Amino acid sequence: MKKGFSRRRFAQSVLTGATLLPAALSARAPGNQWSATGMKLGVSHQRPEMLTDDHLNYLKQMGVEYLEVRTVAEQGGYGNLVAIKRKVEGAGLKLFEIMLDDTYNSPEFALGLPGRDEKIALFQNFIKDLGKAGIDATTYAWNTLGPGGSTGRTTTRGCDTRLFEYGQVSRTPGEGERAHSEEEMWANYEYFIRRVLPVAEAAKVRLQLHPNDPPVDYLGLGVARIFKSRQAFRRALEIAGYSPYSGLLLCVGCWSEMLGPDGKGEDIVEAIHEFGSRGHIFQVHYRNVSSPAVPGFHETFPDDGYTNMYKIMRALGEVHYNGMLVPDHVPRCGDNDLANRAGEAFIFGYIRAMIQAVDTELGRRA
Repeated sequence: MKKGFSRRRFAQSVLTGATLLPAALSARAPGNQWSATGMKLGVSHQRPEMLTDDHLNYLKQMGVEYLEVRTVAEQGGYGNLVAIKRKVEGAGLKLFEIMLDDTYNSPEFALGLPGRDEKIALFQNFIKDLGKAGIDATTYAWNTLGPGGSTGRTTTRGCDTRLFEYGQVSRTPGEGERAHSEEEMWANYEYFIRRVLPVAEAAKVRLQLHPNDPPVDYLGLGVARIFKSRQAFRRALEIAGYSPYSGLLLCVGCWSEMLGPDGKGEDIVEAIHEFGSRGHIFQVHYRNVSSPAVPGFHETFPDDGYTNMYKIMRALGEVHYNGMLVPDHVPRCGDNDLANRAGEAFIFGYIRAMIQAVDTELGRRA
């Protein structure tokens, strides 16, 4: 990247969206114009083997328009990417992104482990193939060590759901053998983004960064988790020079888990105005939780947590968010596929109704 790239992009960003006052919303530039225009119902965590005619028809019946599909690096070559895209589009749906389930959250990237350059090269080639296939987004994350965001299970309205208790993760086994400071983790992030972002820009593929889940450090091994605050995402975008190909996967559940400056949670609505007005929110996981991550939380249905999900949708509408909103970590309502579809169908309907309500209020729907 050329010198001055970050400052120039920063100046453009400030000019298009620095003010956070509601009165200035009409003066803001529209959000990113990519594969989706407006707020669209989508679905994530799909796999190639799930894309049967029956399943795709069910998604259409639920009002889904866009899909995220996950595959593995061994099957992530150009031919397979094109085949996935054709299958989705042949069913009358649209493909929002494909991500590599075994690479997007790589310890080699985050911890600077041996083999990092080889993993980066693999990811670079995948991005090139995405661009060639006409697929314009993929996700990456920077999770490090810990129990994968869960310490147990509980129930919400009688449905099985994820539980996290911070007191249980004071010391947990993981990939590393030593402490990694925040600044070391940031250095690793910069090493990664300086090598991957230029490839994404050339391929016209957006890189969407998922927050740490949960967004807290694991104290026992001294391994920092850096994407746990609004300030961290500001820093990430600055490192990326405010490139339009670098942005956020706004996981509302993870943002609700964040402690915020006062320990009571981040102001997600303000964060949406800050990042979304500049076109840096690429996808939304529409998930709710019972409380921030300390001392602990459990996941809920979107209407049943501590975050006001209507305010989230309203803020996204105000900043002209263009992209899909998807259910995430759907509570399991039974022991068979039909029972579990019930929980997912409820959230599909909830998201679709919220989109229509906000679009109506903002004069975008009769």
